[in-house]
Amino acid sequence: MSPSLAGVIICLVFSAVFSASETAFTSLSIFQIQNLRKRYRQGRIVEKLAREPEVFLSTILIGNNVVNILASVLATEYTLERWGDRALGAVTGVITLAVLIFGEVTPKRLAIAHNEFIAVHAARFILVLSYLLRPAVGAINFLSSLVTRIFGKTSKTEMSLETMTQMLAVAESAGVIDFAKSSMVKNIFRMGTMTVQAVMTHRIDVFSLDGRTTAQEAATAAVGELHSRFPVYDEDPEKIVGVVALKRVLDEVVHGRRDRPIREIMAEPVLVMSTKPLGELFDLLKRRKESFAVVLDEYGGLAGVVTIRDVIEEIVGEIYEDGDEEPRERLRRRADGSYTVSGDAPLSLVADVTGTESPGTVDIQTVAGYVAWILDRIPVEGDVAHTPLGRFTVLKVEANRVEEAVFRPAPQEVSETE
Repeated sequence: MSPSLAGVIICLVFSAVFSASETAFTSLSIFQIQNLRKRYRQGRIVEKLAREPEVFLSTILIGNNVVNILASVLATEYTLERWGDRALGAVTGVITLAVLIFGEVTPKRLAIAHNEFIAVHAARFILVLSYLLRPAVGAINFLSSLVTRIFGKTSKTEMSLETMTQMLAVAESAGVIDFAKSSMVKNIFRMGTMTVQAVMTHRIDVFSLDGRTTAQEAATAAVGELHSRFPVYDEDPEKIVGVVALKRVLDEVVHGRRDRPIREIMAEPVLVMSTKPLGELFDLLKRRKESFAVVLDEYGGLAGVVTIRDVIEEIVGEIYEDGDEEPRERLRRRADGSYTVSGDAPLSLVADVTGTESPGTVDIQTVAGYVAWILDRIPVEGDVAHTPLGRFTVLKVEANRVEEAVFRPAPQEVSETE
């Protein structure tokens, strides 16, 4: 075999290696890279190359272009020696077809199907080559960055909440994770953007007692309300001075201290602002080993109360115990495709239905607050609020607050090409 023809074949082999390596590395997901790092020694090299995409891609492109050009030169030399310049055009077409089939298309299709195997076995070769070509890679990257800065600034891709939820949706559709687990993970991510206001019990629904109330009176009232803890105020219900556990009250009654004021057995309250993110509240309650917090508004007055159970329910859904009221879903699908939604439901729950981001703000995080904000007045039964999410029809209002509404999602826009 002619040395020129042998050189062409060798160049095609290297072209296939470069093309397969490029596709294999660029198609690896973050999870695959981490998995390779744990399973193989070369996994660390794969991770290193993946973290330096500019160096990796420049090395691959330099190598691929060099071998492809060299293959063309050797094929031309072989043609001139064997048949002269009359067959040069035909051989150029043949070598171009060979590069496309054996050096580009076929290796890349194989790399898509076996990206982990190819990435692991090509990692050391690409790493050594990147060191050998370091001066050329540096020069090319410098010139490329210079041109990029002239025509537009570079931007780094950041992992946003929306990107993570999209990844979960893909995993869910592929059967990697079921709906319940996917929903819990999404809810955990949202805890960083949701505030205490979205899950707290509003002050008009808060059960509290005066500090002068006796243990006997407190036990009777608290048992009737089915509260295990409740805030204690000093004459003014807005002035919360402590928190009492029902267990402590019952202990006083059982031991004959029925007339003891609850202010003598109350504990220091955990005070938080209504704008505190849920994730921070969860960490605070765990650190303080508490399960109950008093929520204050911007003026230091009582805004409501929140428990660690409220936070956990935002992750796993409603939790019911013996003695609880009849289970109430905050979002229920109706036969006509609309939903019955409670006023205290977080907007993120409704946004999940529409597949969009929650339009809530720091001050507006529940359906009741959102509807009142859209209407710009106190809602009444029968009101209809048209929003970017969809249409809310108020069904029930109590204490000037929406208790229940019918939500019909906005129709999805369809492109003209469909």
